[in-house]
Amino acid sequence: MHWRTPLLILAFAAPLCARDRIAYIGFLGYQGLDVDAVRKALPFREGDKISKDIDDQARAAVKRVTGRDATDVAKVCCIGDFDHAIFIGLPGKSSRPFTLNPAPNGEISPPPELADLYSKMRQAEDAAFKKGSYEEDGSPGYRLSKEPGARAAELALRQYALHHEDEIIRVLEASGKAGQRSMAADALGYAAPTPRQMAALVHASRDPDSSVRNDSTRALGEILRGDPSRAPQVPPETFIDMVRSGVWTDRNKSTAVLWPLTQSRDPQLLARLKSEAGDALLEMTRWPDNWAFTSRVVLGRIAGIPEDRVYQLASGPLDAFLSSIGR
Repeated sequence: MHWRTPLLILAFAAPLCARDRIAYIGFLGYQGLDVDAVRKALPFREGDKISKDIDDQARAAVKRVTGRDATDVAKVCCIGDFDHAIFIGLPGKSSRPFTLNPAPNGEISPPPELADLYSKMRQAEDAAFKKGSYEEDGSPGYRLSKEPGARAAELALRQYALHHEDEIIRVLEASGKAGQRSMAADALGYAAPTPRQMAALVHASRDPDSSVRNDSTRALGEILRGDPSRAPQVPPETFIDMVRSGVWTDRNKSTAVLWPLTQSRDPQLLARLKSEAGDALLEMTRWPDNWAFTSRVVLGRIAGIPEDRVYQLASGPLDAFLSSIGR
């Protein structure tokens, strides 16, 4: 099955090349709330230019309509010609607190070689994205671009990570700087497959910083895509909790892990997802196709749709998918 590679890269590449236009406004966590009233209260519409204070504008509208704070306002690329989607988290019944780890406060810093290789990789991936080259090559268990420059930089980081797991994990677990932990999480995804690697990434999926959670969970999704047999090393509880989070990146990346975890169609896991996160997953199916795909696959499996049919429906029109799962 083809992996929707833009979902995995755009989180850091998009701001360099996105236009300042709103192509889509979506919501999460809205069960029990009047979404239409919130949408009408927003001072911006699809097609408008993005203003510098759009975050404050969205939060003020949510507060005015619901009397409660928004859980997130996320600007996400890309739709069409590098336009943005705006996702607004609402404090409804389908949004629940996601328990996070205490913030590390260590003085540890990443080794200079790691920082240099990571910077070069990011620059190469950004350059590739600017050229419109963001496809990935197969399923090696880590992010690997088809664009030669980005691919070479990613493989250089992998060579380092294969021999420096200990140093990378120490930064991920102990650094008091979120940016350094995020770097370590991304780099750890390129390391050799070991139980310690998996345990560190699972733990970091509850980091207090959303970027660290994003990179840790993305790495886990890539690892499981490359080797589904490692799924038993990933306890599903964290990602069931995460898919109900009020933060957009949590929801987006959690389904990248739940997708391979549900491939076995374990009846207990599917039953838990239906009862504990079915409402959140259903909200996500209504997002634009690239961001809805994995949640649709998970819901299709919960509904008992055969595997080959699930992928076909998940890639098709929303109405047909919802009808197939009885919605």
